Amino acid sequence: MLDWIRRIRKVSQTLSLPSRDASSGRSQNQLNPAKLFPATEQYLSRLIQQDLLVADLLSDDATKAPNPELAKEQKRIAKRYQQRAGEHRELLIKLGSTFMELQQDCRDHLDEMIARTEGEGWHEDLMRIYIVFGILEDAQLRLAKGLTPARRVKVEAGLSDNSLMDFCEQSLSREIADNPCLASDLALFGRAVVADALLAVRDMLSFDQVISRPAKDPVELKREQFRAIEPLTSELISAHTLRMDALGLTA
Repeated sequence: MLDWIRRIRKVSQTLSLPSRDASSGRSQNQLNPAKLFPATEQYLSRLIQQDLLVADLLSDDATKAPNPELAKEQKRIAKRYQQRAGEHRELLIKLGSTFMELQQDCRDHLDEMIARTEGEGWHEDLMRIYIVFGILEDAQLRLAKGLTPARRVKVEAGLSDNSLMDFCEQSLSREIADNPCLASDLALFGRAVVADALLAVRDMLSFDQVISRPAKDPVELKREQFRAIEPLTSELISAHTLRMDALGLTA
């Protein structure tokens, strides 16, 4: 896995970051993200639970914020994510069901990822949101190409909202400026959670259109999957690298 991530990072250094509202992933090789799109109910269920998880994390972490202003802003963004979850739930209901079991399964997988990426203190908690959900939302924005036009417009509007990433970047930048000793710890923590985010990206994808004869061996299958999505993950790592650069940290 580490060797794979290193290869991705080398490729990503040659890429330019597309705008966050551009849903087509491009790297040295072409891969239409729509080919990785899962069933619509699966995509929306994952998006709903991801929105709710961000809201929960922001609300919980607000109690540890360095000052009341940061806590207030976290709670404001948390409410926006709760509203966004409701908007996505309306799209799901229009498919004919709430798909509660599927949503629960999505939440269980997300909770496992959060348990693996647990940080220490407010700064690492916010860093995790910045990195992990930055990568996940970038991936889902590209995957939205597989939605019907009407659903795509609504989903892309929410995913193109940079308020969460802007808040994380500005807040962490100020904290690092006030306490430069944070920089090395946050950079190290950031590198530690990238692989978990990429694994979560893989778990949200469908490989039916990109792998015609999947390997029966589980380990080889995972290798096949990561090879198939390397153009996508290259872009995600490139975007992640620029987010880290914005903090003055090395990805």
